[in-house]
Amino acid sequence: MSVAQHAGTKPYRDVEWYSSRSVRLWAWVAIVIPPVFFYLLASRAQSSLPYLDDYNGPLAFLLEWKQQHGLQHLTEIVTWQHNEYRLVLLNALLGLQYSVLGHIDLKALAIVGNLFILFLFGALYLVWRRQSSPPGFALLVFVPVSWILFQLQYASAMDISMASLQYFPALLFGILACYFLPSPGRTAAGLAMLCLALSTAGSANGLFLVPIGCVILLQQKNYARLAGWLVVSGAITFLYFHGYNFHSATTHADHNVFSSAKHLSAAYSAAFLGSIATVTRPLPAILLGGALTAVFFLATRDRVFQSNPALYYSAAFILITAIGVSGLRSDGGLTTALGSRYRIHSTLMLILMLLYLCGKYQDRIGRWRGGRRTAIVCVSGLILVAFNLKSNLAGYRFLLMRRAKLETAMLRWEKHEPPEAPHALGREDYTMLSDKKGYYEPRGAILSAALHEGIYRLPDLPQQH
Repeated sequence: MSVAQHAGTKPYRDVEWYSSRSVRLWAWVAIVIPPVFFYLLASRAQSSLPYLDDYNGPLAFLLEWKQQHGLQHLTEIVTWQHNEYRLVLLNALLGLQYSVLGHIDLKALAIVGNLFILFLFGALYLVWRRQSSPPGFALLVFVPVSWILFQLQYASAMDISMASLQYFPALLFGILACYFLPSPGRTAAGLAMLCLALSTAGSANGLFLVPIGCVILLQQKNYARLAGWLVVSGAITFLYFHGYNFHSATTHADHNVFSSAKHLSAAYSAAFLGSIATVTRPLPAILLGGALTAVFFLATRDRVFQSNPALYYSAAFILITAIGVSGLRSDGGLTTALGSRYRIHSTLMLILMLLYLCGKYQDRIGRWRGGRRTAIVCVSGLILVAFNLKSNLAGYRFLLMRRAKLETAMLRWEKHEPPEAPHALGREDYTMLSDKKGYYEPRGAILSAALHEGIYRLPDLPQQH
């Protein structure tokens, strides 16, 4: 129901507080502040050094690329497999960068990956604008969205080529596919199918869009578009799994990807969805994940899949991804669901459910008056600012520590010195677990080969004192 319908012919003065020019101006200021600091902090902690998966991923990929020619390059882009994943989008960017520069620039790739967060913000706004809300209210709601999204809880997926160009594009194009597919017109249909391809090219969870798209089109009884969706989905699925190694699972004892179905875990899925609520303790994450799932079921009862299918099915996409990740990773224990690299999913799920609730109660929010309105806005603002600052502080500290340990390990490798025993760089050193597992140590054979072939160039590193 629109504001005008709700109020009849009488002016709906209760909403003027968020429609005034001053409120809209301050809303814009509040929206812009988080991304500015987010990207400033990320830029100050960047590194050109390879880290963990960069060795068996980009560097190994380009070592093989250099030995191939012509159509072999296209085949490698599509079929190169890293553990359980075929990261086609990343492979294509690697091939393009190498063809242009003649070497790999990991920092440039990481910057591109980081920018996908800004595009995600735009996609969320498109999804939210499908809600029939007054412009002033729609803008105001995106103040908390900005403060929740642009924070560094998912720092381990930032400033690194592999993770940022896997998780962020897959989520972006997944949300855009859910936005375009229910829209009328051939252009929207074509864009939805393109987004399906790009999401799957980003990471395997893009394939979850196939059944989601079928449900959307069956609900709309759009059988012609459904036929096209099935044809395109079938082609994408065939290409993804052609020659696929199904014995590449890294956490299962039998290494079989199919055995993931035996390891699905509700608790792990809930912790994955609610990881934004904690650092290392699974219980708060499980509680928040359960609450977000309950809100999703409330949205199902309210038939949001009809009123705003883009919002509903974007949330469904993240929910199914959580279940899928539990099948692959639950053997590692609940704490692995809290990994920083996964928290972008929790962040987006929280935002989507917040958008649903704001849409559901927008008339009630519009009737906030006087002291009550001021109190709610001030308390909410303080909570958001505190959350954002604390998340940025911890994430920025993590990025700086990760860079420092990478530089120290690389300097030792250059001097042919043995690795040092893991040690903390501060009171809250969240890099310690990775340090103990040796993640910061260079993979000598691949690195030496990449340097010898001119694929990678070591940057000048600050000397340790």
